[in-house]
Amino acid sequence: MRAILLAPIGLAFCASAANAGPCPASVTVDEKPPGSAVGMVPIEHKFRYVSFYEGDPKDQADLAPDEGPNARKLEQRWELTRAPGQPITMVCRYHGTDKTTTSVLPANVKSCTLSGEIDAHGEVIGSPTLECK
Repeated sequence: MRAILLAPIGLAFCASAANAGPCPASVTVDEKPPGSAVGMVPIEHKFRYVSFYEGDPKDQADLAPDEGPNARKLEQRWELTRAPGQPITMVCRYHGTDKTTTSVLPANVKSCTLSGEIDAHGEVIGSPTLECK
């Protein structure tokens, strides 16, 4: 079952160093720690990156971002032009888990920018910032 989260969208369209922006900064998943005899425990996973889709993500109509000029930095920008009758759906992804959060962006959101650091292998380091306007 897909969770539709609308409340955080209206409250968090500015990013700060401690906030992933319109995506929750982290998700908590009940997991068994690797190599542990302990049962399931809640483990927090930090925001990693975001994907935008025209319509429902299951239709796989993902929107490609414009990349920044510096290959050593994570700089992606989406200009969100909507087709008539099609919402833009945002899927937030997290380090170390397949759990995602999904929300439909309000019609007044026209662009989003993801900024952060990447390592020499192109992997996202820490939690980038996401700002939508």
